[in-house]
Amino acid sequence: MMQLKVLALVSLVVFSNVVLGQRFEAESAVLSGGATKQSSQGRSGGQFVAQNEGSLSWDISISTQGYFDIFIHAAAPNGNKINVFSIDGNTVDFSSSDQNYTSQKIASALKLSAGTHNVKILKAWGYINIDYIEFQRVTADSRFYINTQLVTPQPIQNAARLYRFLQDNYGRKVISGVMTLNSFDETNWLKTNTGKEPALVGLDFMHSGRNYAWYNDRQPIEDAKTYYDRNGIPAICWHWRDPLRNTEEFYTNKTTFDVSKIFDSASPEYQAMIADIDYISGLLKELQQQNVPVIWRPLHEAAGGWFWWGAKGAAPCKKLFQVMFDRMVNHHGLKNLIWVWTREPNDSEWYPGDAYVDIVGRDLYKDGVHSSHVLEWSNMNDLYGKKKLITMSECGSFPDPDNLVADGAAWSWFMPWYGGFVRDAKYNTLDLWKKTMNHEYVITLDEMPDLRTYEGVTHEPEPEPDPVLSTEPADVDNSLKIYPTIIKDIIYIEAKSPIGRIFIFNSLGIEVHSGVENSNKAVISLANEACGIYFVKFRNQAAVKVFKQ
Repeated sequence: MMQLKVLALVSLVVFSNVVLGQRFEAESAVLSGGATKQSSQGRSGGQFVAQNEGSLSWDISISTQGYFDIFIHAAAPNGNKINVFSIDGNTVDFSSSDQNYTSQKIASALKLSAGTHNVKILKAWGYINIDYIEFQRVTADSRFYINTQLVTPQPIQNAARLYRFLQDNYGRKVISGVMTLNSFDETNWLKTNTGKEPALVGLDFMHSGRNYAWYNDRQPIEDAKTYYDRNGIPAICWHWRDPLRNTEEFYTNKTTFDVSKIFDSASPEYQAMIADIDYISGLLKELQQQNVPVIWRPLHEAAGGWFWWGAKGAAPCKKLFQVMFDRMVNHHGLKNLIWVWTREPNDSEWYPGDAYVDIVGRDLYKDGVHSSHVLEWSNMNDLYGKKKLITMSECGSFPDPDNLVADGAAWSWFMPWYGGFVRDAKYNTLDLWKKTMNHEYVITLDEMPDLRTYEGVTHEPEPEPDPVLSTEPADVDNSLKIYPTIIKDIIYIEAKSPIGRIFIFNSLGIEVHSGVENSNKAVISLANEACGIYFVKFRNQAAVKVFKQ
């Protein structure tokens, strides 16, 4: 017969060192679409769910607002499968490939408010076996370990100041941005229609260096200088046309330019790439001479494969990014650049490396969707070790700032593409623009500091909510006695005053019981729990260690 007994000497554990968490069994979910429960002694709770082509849904209650890592414990007996994790309508893809049951993190430091949250596992490919999902509470300060220095050695002071400004506002505010096609076309439209201009302006070297008679090659850097002089942030990308000049194209399906020649320094392709890099470096050098920093985002969306720099796979693109960095920073002495890598799904092999990247961006185009995309942000934050600023480097429809605040989605900035993405209500309504540009969470151009003298600000750490909100008066007697009983798997608790809110956690910090006891006695069953060490916690006092044998 299983019994509970108290240690002869009761051990007290500092509660802040106990991981607060909760496991939700797959078999407790609402199943649909062909998902079925299966019995298995080796699984938590004695069952798992064969997803097949179905879905799972839980309504999960969170007692107090906090940040959580979320894990799924599952197996993929039929080989690699991609499916969708959803919480409150925010979604992210996850991949399962191990035939054995393993735990994988699918959300990192996700902010959840107190109350009920709807969680789903949705079919994309389906056909995984799910044991449980698990929520583990983490501290607010565990969300970020952002690098304090730029990857460029000895950057100009104004680049360091701009990077400090980005850091100081990360997770506290979002920087408004907009892409332009012609000088300030979209910033002017926003000024006319909302009364405000964005803090960040997107520019492009797309037409530079091609000897177009109708185009001023220096236009992007002139616009960058103009906006920076108004305390705006210039962000420049490069739709890099065929370096051999056989075409005027940058899309893979319209040019045969071979980026893999980056490995052959004697090839015409290599020489053409270097020549173009040198030309653009000359333009960027002009900005450096005027003490203008630039957010520099080359070779964007590479793993998508639709641009020639991504047409031959990860290795040549990664090499080209590194060659460009070396050529610009070490050969040309550019010290005014903040380097951005634009991620695509499953592109870990493409990443140039932490030594080459300051910020990681994601280009998101989901028409009419104004969610925070918090799971996308969370996944990227975790993937890059929480060391890199994460930004929405391009978008069609931008997030509603209320959703960013509610979900704690700490995108550094957002930047809708030019034209219809800015002006067409299909993507972003004028009412949403007006709300956003006047929102306290959103930084607009008129709210920017002088970036040439910016010295930074110091923020107080975010306060940690108590895992239990205690309303007990200070003079309440908090002594507690725990007794074994002759009844299988029952724990008996007695206090000198009404017990109130009580929690029990296993040795992994997973919550196995919670409730409110209005009397000074409680009888609690742990019939569904395994033998081991458990911690009893009440009235926000230290946890008491007990054994179940």
